[in-house]
Amino acid sequence: MNKQVQKKTNSGAVAIMSQFEGVETGFEEMSADDLQLPRLKLLQAMSPELENDDALRAGHAFNSVTGDWWPSDQGVKVIPCVYHKTYVEWAPVGSGAKGPVAVHQTKEVMNDTIRGDDGKFYKNDNSGNYIEETANYFVLIVGGKGETSQAVISMKSSQLTPSRNWNSKMKNLKIQNSKGAYFTPPMWSHSYLLKSEKAKNGDKTWYKWKIELDSMLTDEAHVTEASAFSKDMSAAKEKLQPEMEEDKTSQDKIPF
Repeated sequence: MNKQVQKKTNSGAVAIMSQFEGVETGFEEMSADDLQLPRLKLLQAMSPELENDDALRAGHAFNSVTGDWWPSDQGVKVIPCVYHKTYVEWAPVGSGAKGPVAVHQTKEVMNDTIRGDDGKFYKNDNSGNYIEETANYFVLIVGGKGETSQAVISMKSSQLTPSRNWNSKMKNLKIQNSKGAYFTPPMWSHSYLLKSEKAKNGDKTWYKWKIELDSMLTDEAHVTEASAFSKDMSAAKEKLQPEMEEDKTSQDKIPF
């Protein structure tokens, strides 16, 4: 392309983009209630997504809305903004129900459960329903050019171990203020790399999250967005619904 023509084209694009800033966007009346957050999932050997894309592999991190994926050794960079624990009640495996029976917000529901031979916590009411403790993280995904997108990560079963490890890393992180005193910053003060590693139990293998500290935020835009997203999701977190599972029978064969 002629350099003069290319220069004019670039200048025209910049002029147009400048009109997108500082104006009404059309999103003014849109709140968290009007959005469905993408799921950032860790794919397993039985994940249906693998059937639709030959490039996908077990161990990849996968965005359920955009279809973006990240290899297990590369990982995906995220800024955690809000943590929320739920206790999801499911109907018996094989019942045909895909959605949850209920989403409990407090741990008290576990007081009336019995742990079965399969490791599940069943309600003590002969219903066959069981409760899954689920750790949810509202995060910002950070792309290679610094662009961000919102998502939610849900960890349950054997993924609760890396979840607790991540929580400990965040809670034990200290930074020094201008007076020299150390304090615990908000979880959205730092970014993390979410990779995966293979786990094994007997003859069963699966992938679990492997979470590494990346760095403290230095981009003012990231700080502003993370702080705002934290406030929004803190107010809306109890409305989060579990992901509908297409085949709970096959999912329950592997402890992830």
